[in-house]
Amino acid sequence: MNSELSVVKNMNSIVTQIRLALSFLTTLPSGSFNSEVPEETLGQTQAWFPLIGLLLGLLLLFSELFCNLFLTPAITATLILLLHFLLTGGFHLDGIADTADGLMSGKVELEKIFSIMKDSFLGSMGTTALILLLLLKFSALLTIVKESPFSLILFPIFGRYAIIQLTFSSEYARPEGGLGAIFTNHCGMRELSIAALITFTAGILFAGFAGLLVFFTIVLYVFLVRYGANQKLGGVTGDILGFTCESSEALSLIMLVALI
Repeated sequence: MNSELSVVKNMNSIVTQIRLALSFLTTLPSGSFNSEVPEETLGQTQAWFPLIGLLLGLLLLFSELFCNLFLTPAITATLILLLHFLLTGGFHLDGIADTADGLMSGKVELEKIFSIMKDSFLGSMGTTALILLLLLKFSALLTIVKESPFSLILFPIFGRYAIIQLTFSSEYARPEGGLGAIFTNHCGMRELSIAALITFTAGILFAGFAGLLVFFTIVLYVFLVRYGANQKLGGVTGDILGFTCESSEALSLIMLVALI
């Protein structure tokens, strides 16, 4: 009886974590939560980030298959970008802009870099980075919607896996803390292992050997991001996590185009 109650309790905990991950990473309905969520529970949701990426990828695929019946590949690719933005609320795009503004500002003092990254003002470097990122994604999507639509499932998964690998291996840079600190402080081997298994399996299932190559490329890329963030900032911030997610998505798309 006790073992059955334990299983039910664990299942309820997992369902709660998945719902929290859904509410954090998307604009999709996830239900209400009765009480304040402990930071440890929020950190544990990271294990399921790639699963949320899989859901996003499936929604993008179904939308592409429908749009492709009536529209040109260019319009379909644009609509896929728009749908991705609406489903995620553009949550991580801010990380691209703030990271570019801060790290390319020419400042060397950490306080000034952090101040620029925290500022809601969008600078020229951030604007340029956003434009280039979206151009890269659009160009890759244009090929994918014509030649390999099932690859649409993968890039949201790889992007969200990159977050977990980075939080697992990094310290939070801002001394005053922040939302990102919850994830760097509460990402253990359980979260990384589950996320890696989901991502690895999805890569093999939907893209075979190409998916395997993309997975290990993202693993290497995140190590490089971690090294760069440590050198420049002494750790990571929420903006760096957002930057890593978006840039990993773009890198995944580019590699999938090269390999399909």
